[in-house]
Amino acid sequence: MKLHINKIHDTHSVRSQLLRIFLLAGMFPLLVIGIFSIASVRKQMLARYESLEKADGLRVASSLNDITTTIYSSSDTLLNSNQCLSLFAAESLDSGIEEQLTALERALQTYFDNTASVCRIQIYTNNPNLQNSEHIHYQQNFVLDEWRKALGNNWSTWASLQRYTAIVRQPYRELTLIRRIGVASSKYQAFLVVGLDRNTIKNHLEQSSNETTISLDGTQIIYATDSVLIGKDMEFPDDFSGYIYRYTGPKEIGNQMRLVNYVTLQSYKSNNLFYVRTVDPDALKTINHTVAVFVLILVLALLVPLILMICFSDYFSTRITTLKSAMHRASLGDYNIIEQFRGDDELSDTFKDLKLTVDAIHDKEAQFYEARIREQQLVNRQQQMEFEMLASQINPHFLYNTLETIRMQALSCGNRNVATSIKLLGKSMRYVLDNTGTSFTTLTKELEYIKTYLSIQQLRFGDRVNYTLQVDEDLDTNSCKILPLLLQPVVENAILHGLESKTEDGMITIQIASADATLLITIKDNGQGMTNEELDALRDRIRNHPSSDTHSIGLYNINQRISLFYGEGYYMEIDSAIGAGTTVRLKIPKTI
Repeated sequence: MKLHINKIHDTHSVRSQLLRIFLLAGMFPLLVIGIFSIASVRKQMLARYESLEKADGLRVASSLNDITTTIYSSSDTLLNSNQCLSLFAAESLDSGIEEQLTALERALQTYFDNTASVCRIQIYTNNPNLQNSEHIHYQQNFVLDEWRKALGNNWSTWASLQRYTAIVRQPYRELTLIRRIGVASSKYQAFLVVGLDRNTIKNHLEQSSNETTISLDGTQIIYATDSVLIGKDMEFPDDFSGYIYRYTGPKEIGNQMRLVNYVTLQSYKSNNLFYVRTVDPDALKTINHTVAVFVLILVLALLVPLILMICFSDYFSTRITTLKSAMHRASLGDYNIIEQFRGDDELSDTFKDLKLTVDAIHDKEAQFYEARIREQQLVNRQQQMEFEMLASQINPHFLYNTLETIRMQALSCGNRNVATSIKLLGKSMRYVLDNTGTSFTTLTKELEYIKTYLSIQQLRFGDRVNYTLQVDEDLDTNSCKILPLLLQPVVENAILHGLESKTEDGMITIQIASADATLLITIKDNGQGMTNEELDALRDRIRNHPSSDTHSIGLYNINQRISLFYGEGYYMEIDSAIGAGTTVRLKIPKTI
């Protein structure tokens, strides 16, 4: 038996389980006892005066008609104007629209101040260009609002909406007029919501000792002398036709035979029907007191705990649902969960643990994406360089053939210096073009290219440019992989800037050293060097090079290629001093 009960509970939500236990253990016994007590004192109701009941019913219907018609007609004055058509369709808040908005707000406030039967008047619009005010509110979406559901596709309707008192937050039903406002735009909408004051309705309708109940469209009770009935469905005789219905006579109401009168009121300019029911309480003089005591006790005993239990179960269930939703989103990879969780108990502790876990996962993913971004940056940089180099490849075979023809002509004329220069130039161009689109080359080929490049510079500048190349004896340059064209910009910078002031005996020293799996490449010139300020400025340009500045672009590119391709631990650094020349050091791996 115990296992069976546990199985039933396990298959339902926490909220459902709480309500089930409450209904079975609390409300069900009270309901049984209440029905038994009321049934023991119930007696047949006696008819009193049908004519009085009819008159009272017509009076209530007439008063209700006066109230609703007055509210509807007065709202026409506020809405039936060309200003509303253009105001809520405005695409911007210019001075004219702002004046119209102010005038409408003033009119709404005046109407609210001068109409005692209105407890609130609001206009809702989804036009974001209008400013919020006391009675005019911008709202992006109305779909979930109770009043919007009640209106449906109609232009106007009456509805009973749930409201709460300001102080103790007790729910009550408010009779509300909802009207669609004509807007000269297909993008925007506007609606008027007017709530009727409960005390005003009460003062107009309760002018006799009869019990009065009013139902909207034959379902929910919007007003009742006994406020407990508000919000419940109205009871009708068995012959209720569902449209215009009139009846006067004895009928069973609330398990009691009572003299009742039904009157149907067609609302002004809407499709709503108000069903007014009046009941004469004097027909139950012999049993009224006892029945009233039992009914009151039963209603209070059922309603108050039920409201409290529903509120508690909703609060508890909402917290569980919130936690469940956050965990589900995290399981799908969506880590943008809520930052705070109501309460300070085991559920809030669980949410804190979930938040810590999600943040840790989010940080790991961020690190992963950063690594992917650095990798993509390297690929993009390589592709950009390949594009720039490809742009210079204008028919390389034509250039080779042309240079070879010029070289042969120089040899035939006995000018070996020109022939040698052309040969070196062709060899240099071939290396550059052959390495276009490649990711790496051997250190041997890179050094051969540097020798060719320096030989060309010696032909240009003579004794102003000299060089030495020092490579560790135990280093196999053929097995070392290096990014192509990595050293030439450094050597070129040393010649153009380092040896700029030299007229003779300029020296470029290139040293290749090996340390475990690392290559240490040093390129040094014996030029005049730089001041500390000049050196700091150069280092800053290499780290953060302005897009519009062309100075040191070669060194900046070399630094970027090393950083993006090789990653952390590998670098290019520069040292210099006045009179001591400039030294550039590269640290890269032996293999890629």
